[in-house]
Amino acid sequence: MNGLYEGKRLLKYSVIRAGLEAIALLRLDKLLPSAAHNGLIFTLHHVRPAGSQQKFAPNAILSITPEFLEEAIKQVLQAGMIPVHVHELPELLRNNPGNKRYVCFTLDDGYRNNADYAAPIFRRYHIPYTIYITSGFAERSHILWWEVVEQLLRQQERLNFDFGAGEEVLPLKTNLQKMAAFARFAQFVDTQQEDEAVHRIAELALSHGLDPLRLTRDLIMNVAELRALQERDKGLVHFGAHTVSHINLSRFDKQRIKQEIELSAAWLKTNLACAPLSFAYPYGWKTAVSKNTFSQAGDSGFSIAVTTQPGMLKPAVLSNPQSFPRVSLNGYFQKKRYIRALISGIPFINI
Repeated sequence: MNGLYEGKRLLKYSVIRAGLEAIALLRLDKLLPSAAHNGLIFTLHHVRPAGSQQKFAPNAILSITPEFLEEAIKQVLQAGMIPVHVHELPELLRNNPGNKRYVCFTLDDGYRNNADYAAPIFRRYHIPYTIYITSGFAERSHILWWEVVEQLLRQQERLNFDFGAGEEVLPLKTNLQKMAAFARFAQFVDTQQEDEAVHRIAELALSHGLDPLRLTRDLIMNVAELRALQERDKGLVHFGAHTVSHINLSRFDKQRIKQEIELSAAWLKTNLACAPLSFAYPYGWKTAVSKNTFSQAGDSGFSIAVTTQPGMLKPAVLSNPQSFPRVSLNGYFQKKRYIRALISGIPFINI
């Protein structure tokens, strides 16, 4: 089972990598320029030096280096793309007689390294960017369960845990075993009642001497840091809403969806004296968003909301501006030629 899971994961990324290589090396962008449409929105999370990566890194997909971010900026500028804020897109796309291509940089969750490593690069190139803030993280009331699980698995050689069918022993002596265990915890959060599942993970961490909120404090900007970044990068940085609890909204009722969206927006307006102009779903894949989440984002006043479903800025996106696609700029594909492949739009031609 351990080997099967890891094999499937590696195969998936090998196929994606091969596709990006083919597009870049064959210069397919020259053959299909229309695939680029009107540009794209990039999704990022961590931006930090390569030396900060560990051998066991199940969240490596969420982390890119500052050098790669700078290369991405150079590539989009060289391609003639126009960097804009996400919240400007609906109007720009509705009135685009010149068929201009736009690019947006968005960073989810509010990691401190966004200010330490990403912001200076955006500032240097005068690139607007949006950081989506989970208010429960900034307030230190909620944990980043995926970071907690990674840290816990890295420290232990075995764990006992009940995923719902009785307590079982998880052997954790090898990276293969640790990766399989991480997948089990991710599935646990995705299939069980999410608040309770995250609470159980927090309890497990505490029982092994790991304070789960310490990771939130270590990794996430607090109010004072957000205000400092807001002042330093005035006009460049914008803070968008990203819920209170970072939950899969599609698994909750309309009242909880409304509460998560509107309370996170109110928190930003109160603490940063600036109302958020866009919203990002915490889990934006196809089954993590729905008509309920789209309609509530609109009813809560957001003229644009972004998913993590890959795709380009086609005219059709304006038919439902609360479901804009984003393209992941992530740790598994950090090469200049992959950026060229992504902005060509060819990987998403059938999406």
